[in-house]
Amino acid sequence: MKHLSGKTRRHRKGLEQKDNIKSVFPFIEDGIDKTGVFKIINEAGLGLPKYYEWRTRSGCYFCFFQRKIEWVGLLERHPELFERAKAYEKFDPISGKKFTWNQSESLEELSHPERIAEIKAMHAKKMEKEKTQAAVNKPLHEVLEEVLDGQDGGPSCNICHL
Repeated sequence: MKHLSGKTRRHRKGLEQKDNIKSVFPFIEDGIDKTGVFKIINEAGLGLPKYYEWRTRSGCYFCFFQRKIEWVGLLERHPELFERAKAYEKFDPISGKKFTWNQSESLEELSHPERIAEIKAMHAKKMEKEKTQAAVNKPLHEVLEEVLDGQDGGPSCNICHL
């Protein structure tokens, strides 16, 4: 199994810098990276969950760290969960503040067909660029994660961060 580079280790360890949270990273402590975790899952006969076809990490269906293309994936694959997440968003007419999963737009705005097409086009363009730059035999989930990390999601929470 691959061992984590110092860069990755520092990045992951940075997540534990919370006063009220003590994060434990047993895989990191054992020198196992994300590829190693996937190898363990496959060797155990479990395989990757289906959501890795369109998401880069597990977690809540309404995760506010989710990227826009992942929200589109949720809308297309699980519209009932998308609608539940959308129901949590609110607009306060008194203060004028929007309480949404994304800072730049609501799920209502994101779900318009023209916006979905725009998000998909941007994602396809970034995936194509990454594919041309990716090393041969690089796992798809790594390519997808690199592309999406360059988009709008930012870091993940400690619950679903491998």
